[in-house]
This record gives sequence, structure tokens and C-alpha cells, in this order.
Amino acid sequence: MRERGSKYRYVMLIASTLMAMITVGGLNSFSILYKELLDFYDTRAGDTAIISSLCIFLNFAIGPFANYASEIYSFRVVMFVGGFFGFLGLFLSAFVSRMELWILTYGVFSGIGFGLVYSPCFTVVNFYFKKRRALAISILLLGTGIGSVVFPFIYHSLIHCYGLQGAVLVISALSLNICVCAALIRQPQELQKGKIPLSNQTSTETNSYELENDIIKPRKSCCQCSTRRPIREIFHFSLIRKPSFFIYALAFMCSIYAYFSIFTMIPGHARVQGMSSARVAVLLSVNGGVMIFARPVVGLLADSKIIQKRNIIGTFLILGGVSSIILPWFTGYYPLLVYSITQGLFPGSFFMFIPLLLLEIVPLENLPQAQGLLNLCLSLPVGISQPLPGWIRDVTGDWTVSFRVSGGVALLAGLLFFVEPAFRTKCQRKRNTSR
Repeated sequence: MRERGSKYRYVMLIASTLMAMITVGGLNSFSILYKELLDFYDTRAGDTAIISSLCIFLNFAIGPFANYASEIYSFRVVMFVGGFFGFLGLFLSAFVSRMELWILTYGVFSGIGFGLVYSPCFTVVNFYFKKRRALAISILLLGTGIGSVVFPFIYHSLIHCYGLQGAVLVISALSLNICVCAALIRQPQELQKGKIPLSNQTSTETNSYELENDIIKPRKSCCQCSTRRPIREIFHFSLIRKPSFFIYALAFMCSIYAYFSIFTMIPGHARVQGMSSARVAVLLSVNGGVMIFARPVVGLLADSKIIQKRNIIGTFLILGGVSSIILPWFTGYYPLLVYSITQGLFPGSFFMFIPLLLLEIVPLENLPQAQGLLNLCLSLPVGISQPLPGWIRDVTGDWTVSFRVSGGVALLAGLLFFVEPAFRTKCQRKRNTSR
């Protein structure tokens, strides 16, 4: 095993980026399938959106257990199994004849599979990059942007050539590339057996944690000579007592609802206005294309420390929320195109700030547990982010209220990031100032 500073870390960064591209790009591009499913099965907007929503829900809810399993069995094994489950769900979806069965095949099987890949992708990269961590995460998220640009056109072309079921069969084969990339991942040195720093070791009889000076640390035992890696907790529930974590969790929950809801609202709103599937694919691809260029720049800005990270994402979310609120006053293709650009530039950037802001309140060795707990919190708004706008539309008759609810939630998220410093303890402010 090479050291953290070796060049092999860039191989793993590229592999993780490709896995993120396939996983998130495919999830975001479900909007193309969503429109086809509405026409193919003649179902209601809210009911059909449950398929994608359940898949994304499990993608985040499985995250804590994926990180925990990655510490025990290795990131490579967990990601490989996840890639196979993602393939299996898509493969089975190509042969089902009822929309309800998609909930089991794509929603459950692929959701579990992608969940075993998504969270470990981001966690393992944090172990190998320290000085340029924000830039590394932005490159990883670059893969999701590329996937969001390329996959809608791939989906549209495959559906045009092979129909809905044939297209899904080809997409399932494409998802198997996750297994190839997973084989390139190596276990971080900090998580290997017998190589945990002495300050992080526990005795063979003790495996508990305590909250000390706002940082989760292992409780030291009378004997620290063990070289066996301790079994760590899946979650650090004591983090919920920390005001900063609680505020960040609420802010990110609002952020993720506002972001994922657009993948139901944009194709649904476009369909009502009579736009073709090709134009919907362009709208979604533009959203991903903006993220390709915006995220590396935002990553460099975050690393430069010119502006506080929470102020960057807070401003972005407020601007994105305003655009969602005013969009219903405009009709036609070009207002939706501008809206897709603003959503990719502003709310779409919040993903990269999750580990960056968490590392302000937890040490690196406890990031898997902290990010796992946050992902568990995020699974609830993710689960309702796509069917809720559809249900609102079914009740009200148009997408106006859905857009404005999403915009209001984004505004709330931005405000929470701005007010978070008021809830920090005195010692935590001193520690962050010294960084």
C-alpha cells in the first residue's frame, strides 16, 4: 500500500469520478425515463415519480451502512457489490410489464446498489487529499456534471433507437463499469488493520466514544497497546447535540430537496407546454454542463479561503431560490433554459460543501460516521423531493406552487448557513479561526 501522498491517489480519484458520473448522472437523467414512463403506462405524475424518489432515497439512506461496511470489508468490495446491484435493478427493469414493478427493480435494487457506491466514493477521496481537498471533491463532482450532460442524450438516443425497454437494457450494461472502477480502489491507510494511530486505538475490551471540546474522539482506555483496528460505530448520534451539526443538517436537508425537485418539475413543466423529449434532454444537459465548469471554480474559491465556505453556499442557495420563485411568471423554452443554468450554477454546487463543512466540526478519522449520519438525515427530503412536486401539481393543476415551494425551501437553506455561526461554541470559533 502506497502512502497517501503517492501518485496512485489520482488513479483512485479518476475511478471515483467515473463511478460518480455513472451513478449520479444516471439518477439525474431518470427525468428522461420519467417522461417516457408517463406516456408508456399513462400514470399520474406523483405516482410515477415514486420510482426515482425511492431510488434516490435509498442512495442516501444506505450511505451510513455503506461507509461502515467499507471499514470492515474495504471500499473496493462494497463498491463492487453496489455496482452489481445497480446493474441487476436496471437489467430486471427492462423486462417488467407494469409500472409498479419498477418500484421494486429500479427503486429498490438499483437504489441499494447505487447507495453502496455513492457515499464511499466521497468518503475515500477525503482520506487521500488534505491540502487540496476542496479541489479534489470538486473534480469528483465534475463527474456528476459530466454524467448529467451526457446521460440525457444517451437515454434519449437509446429510447429513440430501441424503445424504453431496450434502452434500459443497454443502460444496465453501462452501469457494470462501476465494478471495473471499484477494482482500482485501495483501502486508506488509516482504516487498515494494525495501522491506526496510537491516539485513535482502543483496548480490545473498550469501544466507546465521547464528546470532547466539540470533537468526537475515541475514549481512551487503560491499555492502548492493541494493534487491532477497533470496530467503529455506524453513527455518532452525539453529533446531533452539537448546534453546528444540527444547523448544517437542516440546511443541507433543505438544499437537497430544492435541488432534486427540479428533476421532476423541469420535465413536467416542459411536457405541459408541449416541448419534445429532445428539448427536455437539452434542459437537463445544460444543468449538468454548468456544473462541469462551475464546480472546479467553486472548489478553488473554497480552498482560497477568501470567502467563508458557508457564505458561498448560502449565497448560491438564495439566488437559486429566487429563480425558482419567479420562474412561473415566464413561459416558453428559453426561461426554462435560463432556469436550468441557474440551478446548475447555484443550488447544484452544494454537494461539494458537505464534507468540507463537516470537517470543521469533526476530525478526519470520524468523517465516515459523521457523513453517514448526515446522509441518513438527507434521505428523508430526498425521498419526498420528486413525488411531492408531482402531487402538488396533481392537486393544483399546474407547476406554479411546486416551483415556489422549492424556491422557499432553498431560501431557508441559504439563511440557515448564514446564521450558523451564531450557534457555535466559543472554543469552536477559536479553533476554526486558527485554521
